[in-house]
Amino acid sequence: MATTIAEDQIAEIHRKLDLIAQELDHLKQVRNASEDLVADLALVAKDAYKEAAGVCGSIDLHPRDIAELVKVGLGNAKLLTSVLQQLESAADFVQDIQPVTRDLYKQATMQFQDLQDRGWFNAAASGARIADTLVQSHSAEDMKQIEASIPHLVGFLRELTHPEVLQALEAIIHGFGRVQATMDVDKSVFQIARELNSPDARRGIGILIEFLKVVGARSAESNTSNVQPVPLSER
Repeated sequence: MATTIAEDQIAEIHRKLDLIAQELDHLKQVRNASEDLVADLALVAKDAYKEAAGVCGSIDLHPRDIAELVKVGLGNAKLLTSVLQQLESAADFVQDIQPVTRDLYKQATMQFQDLQDRGWFNAAASGARIADTLVQSHSAEDMKQIEASIPHLVGFLRELTHPEVLQALEAIIHGFGRVQATMDVDKSVFQIARELNSPDARRGIGILIEFLKVVGARSAESNTSNVQPVPLSER
């Protein structure tokens, strides 16, 4: 039992000695690094001193000039202090705003990436090419006519957005699609007369007649507004 305890104590002593040896080796490395750093700094300081001495030697300063320089520095000490305080505040502001700008940049990058994934940039490029093609293929007079027609086009689009107009267009498109799908148009005169008597055909004919009446009335109004009165001297 005593032998086991003695062996444990010896092992613990060896472990501590190893730790001490490692620490001494680390301290030796730190000392060597410090000596190298001091040597490098000494070389740099020596070179800086030589450079400063050369510069000062090339400057012809008189005691009066040095005194005047010191006087100006002391007179503007308050201004220099204020400038240094402002620079310090600016440095603190830049340090404080860095996380905010980093977050804003990250959000902007994510937004641009989202727009690119959704195809906004490609659509913008295509729109620019379409606009360039329109400009290249139309003269200045054509562009003036297009500009003058914009109010009429806006009014036409406004009329198209009405529910009844959309329903009528849907019925027309559905009717043409159904006729093209069936292509059952090879009918005799008696079949046509019989189908004209159907309620759907009579309703369609009534709608067509009302449509033609509205178009005729609108055309008459346009012709009346375009007719200019003839002067009495020409009658």
